[in-house]
Amino acid sequence: MKRTMIAAQGEVRVYKIDAVPAGIITRKPELNRQGAAIISHSEQGHHHVVADADVMERTDDVPAGMKIFYAICKDPTALKQDAPVPHKRIDLDGGSIYEFRVAREFDPFAEQIRRVTD
Repeated sequence: MKRTMIAAQGEVRVYKIDAVPAGIITRKPELNRQGAAIISHSEQGHHHVVADADVMERTDDVPAGMKIFYAICKDPTALKQDAPVPHKRIDLDGGSIYEFRVAREFDPFAEQIRRVTD
């Protein structure tokens, strides 16, 4: 699978890919009130979301503390933050497939891996 990083928004890294990996296990993602797929939660409720795409969350072979999503975009859409003063939107091309990886970090004092917060 070819993967090219195209952008980052807070803790979310966005990659354009040529195909969803074969044989993976996925589930439907959580949706916000407007029906957009939540890619990453914010402590203040200002989530990173994608609307108007077929989004799935990978559930197998995902490193601890990380989340991986795939979006098949038939039409142009965007990764947006639903906040009063959001991050800049990341436009996603129609007819393309994207992978979103929610970053994680290691806290040497707590000796644990945790999700990066935005």
